[in-house]
Amino acid sequence: MSSSKPAKAKTQANLSQYSQTKRQQIVDGAIRVFLKYGYADTSMNRVAEESGVIKQTIYSHFSDKEGLFRAIIETLTLEHFRNEFGDNLSFEESPDVVLRRIGTVFMQRKDDPSYIALMRTVIGESARFPELARLYVNTVIGPAKQALSAYFAAQKQLQISEPEATARIYCGSIVSYIMTQEVLHGNEIIPFDSERFLNTLIAMVLGQKK
Repeated sequence: MSSSKPAKAKTQANLSQYSQTKRQQIVDGAIRVFLKYGYADTSMNRVAEESGVIKQTIYSHFSDKEGLFRAIIETLTLEHFRNEFGDNLSFEESPDVVLRRIGTVFMQRKDDPSYIALMRTVIGESARFPELARLYVNTVIGPAKQALSAYFAAQKQLQISEPEATARIYCGSIVSYIMTQEVLHGNEIIPFDSERFLNTLIAMVLGQKK
């Protein structure tokens, strides 16, 4: 009886690992399909074919197309922040270190063609599918802004009178930079070094007083 318990636990662990692998296989295939065809023209049949699974397998992991798109957003954005700061986006270092780490993770996204294509998809289809824009804000900008706002509020030595507004300005400035330079091809017209931009932004935030 006792010997069967470890075997059962091992089987469950193997099944869990298999499920996670299969889920990632679906997400990887879905990224290619969504970024090629856009949200409107992506079907679960196309995703299934690209992922090498049957459609029922997709629905066993994702309830609908919106849920699958949310997973894509998380894979291309939020997971990079979780890898850097943990699942709760916990910021515990000094302000200059935290701001640079956050900025660096954001800036690394601009060098990922899949992320830039995702941004173009969200923007291009947000008029017909506003839920896509809401998904991006709720999945990426919202959690980062909320965590950074709480961090600013806890750092009394910074004397930041508006932690939430400052967090919004910091995150929004970086997103705006990526949008202008990469999504809208601004780097070909008005090039501006990302490190110089980040250094200036951090100095502005850390230099403010009540």
